[in-house]
Amino acid sequence: MSEHPPPGLADLGRSSARDVLARVRQTSPSIVTGLWLTVILAAVAGAGRIVTPLTVQQALDHGLLDTDADASSVVAHAVAVGAGATLAALVASWWLNRRVYRRLEQALAELRTAGVARVHRMAPETAATTRSADLVTRLTSDVDAVTTFAQNGGVVLLVNVMQMIIAGVIITAYSWQLALPVLALAVALTVAMTRIQSVVATRYLAVRESVSELQTTVGEAVAGIAVVRSTGTRARMAADLDAAVDRTAAAQRRTLVPLHVNTALGEIAISLMTVAVVVLGVRWSSGASGWEPSLGLTAGEVVSMLLLVTFFVRPLQSLVQMLGEAQNAVAGWRRALELVTAPGGTVGGEAHDLPSGPISVRLLDVSAGYGGPPVVHRLEVAIDSGEHIAVIGETGSGKSTFAKLVTRQIAPSRGVVLLGGVPIGDVSDRSLQRRVAIVPQDPFLFNVTIAENIVMGARSGSWDLDAIVESLGLGPWLDGLPDGLSTRVGVRGARLSAGERQLVALARTALVDPDLLVLDEATSGVDPATDVRLQRALSSLTAGRTTISIAHRMATAQGADRVLVFDGGRIVQDGAHDDLVTQPGVYARLHDAWTEHITAGA
Repeated sequence: MSEHPPPGLADLGRSSARDVLARVRQTSPSIVTGLWLTVILAAVAGAGRIVTPLTVQQALDHGLLDTDADASSVVAHAVAVGAGATLAALVASWWLNRRVYRRLEQALAELRTAGVARVHRMAPETAATTRSADLVTRLTSDVDAVTTFAQNGGVVLLVNVMQMIIAGVIITAYSWQLALPVLALAVALTVAMTRIQSVVATRYLAVRESVSELQTTVGEAVAGIAVVRSTGTRARMAADLDAAVDRTAAAQRRTLVPLHVNTALGEIAISLMTVAVVVLGVRWSSGASGWEPSLGLTAGEVVSMLLLVTFFVRPLQSLVQMLGEAQNAVAGWRRALELVTAPGGTVGGEAHDLPSGPISVRLLDVSAGYGGPPVVHRLEVAIDSGEHIAVIGETGSGKSTFAKLVTRQIAPSRGVVLLGGVPIGDVSDRSLQRRVAIVPQDPFLFNVTIAENIVMGARSGSWDLDAIVESLGLGPWLDGLPDGLSTRVGVRGARLSAGERQLVALARTALVDPDLLVLDEATSGVDPATDVRLQRALSSLTAGRTTISIAHRMATAQGADRVLVFDGGRIVQDGAHDDLVTQPGVYARLHDAWTEHITAGA
């Protein structure tokens, strides 16, 4: 299990409470807006309960124990005040619950929205090293932990804290001598709880991370069910799941020890508080048995003190019992905040738009990797505007990393990438999205119709789907589908074959009409019949724009203006197909192997 957040995510679990609160105000302003009203409502709700002991004191001293003629009116007045205070507390409590729940849910909605937006703007190096399941967990179960805590007593805890403060003030006003042992025990308990709280907080962060890993394992088991069945690896997958469950259970159990210690300390301190008030209050109130000096407390005030201690102790008990749930919620909120405050895009300084027209590409002494050793080394290459470049090399030679560099999916660890003469890190997100497009080997499709997947890349509200379909030769294929363009593709396009998903992705790219087009093995999954139509459509699509085709097939290289040959993360050859095929080297060897394969297949 990871002991730290994924690279690039701020470690708020080790930040001060002030830093976390500052992040909360920044990311969820609704939760602190009108905070003064929330505090007032909590104070009214807490104070309304405290009136009961005062009413009892007045009833005892001026009713049962007082024969004065005005005693009944004093008691009636006290009861009326107590009833009014109770009603005010009821109204304030209802208003507080409604306000806090609405504000909290709004704040959590803001947090989720900001989190999704941050994922879309996340720095490439952060996105490349962060598990997708971890991102989902931070925006779902981690945030849900906050909601669960609020629904199971968060508002009650807020009222109880205010009640405890007010009760402490009144106890001190009655008798600072009796208040002293109560407050001293409360302070000692608070110090102990603070120490324990830091341990619990660390362990609950570990719990949230273990839950994230568990969900990752479960997600892979569900998404890869076809592979699991076909390869007979159910036992291995079950073992992985069992191990993930055991790690999560162990992390949960580690939180129980400090929580149980905290509960035991709370019970001891609370019992001592009650005993101190009972024994000392009775003895000192009258100065009996040689206990001097007398506190001068009436019987009603002693009883009221006992009730006030109860009102002081009850929220303290609640605080002790809810510490675990509170820390679980805080841990979840911290992890969500870590995502929301993760580093954004790579734009440094003032963002610039790309120049109009086909985009030139230049790499100057570029090295890059994925958080470890470089995968590509000291790349030096210039691609002119409108040029069609094929990138060839064996698996793992660095071709896809090159494609990610020129589309800003990863950032170089050394050197600079220039698009149209502009450093790629300074290109505005909007300009990059509108002017540069990549078609990956396994494109992602949303669970909507084919038409909706295509138009997601449109620059404006007007488009001609029929023209796009016609230009790519997709008409016969769409006519063979049950609902044509209205056919739903399923989750991640599961209802379509790999080749059909690539056709949809190419149509989406054609609608974007980019000035720099990167094709990362974009036609590898297309059947031969479709490939013929697709290659003709691609010739039309790539005309007049800068194109980089990442491919294994030599047919792609033969139709390109120039070929870059990668080997071991370096560009080892650069030239036209006709020239490279006659030169000893990697390209000639790959071409010979491809020719032999084609001949053997024929």
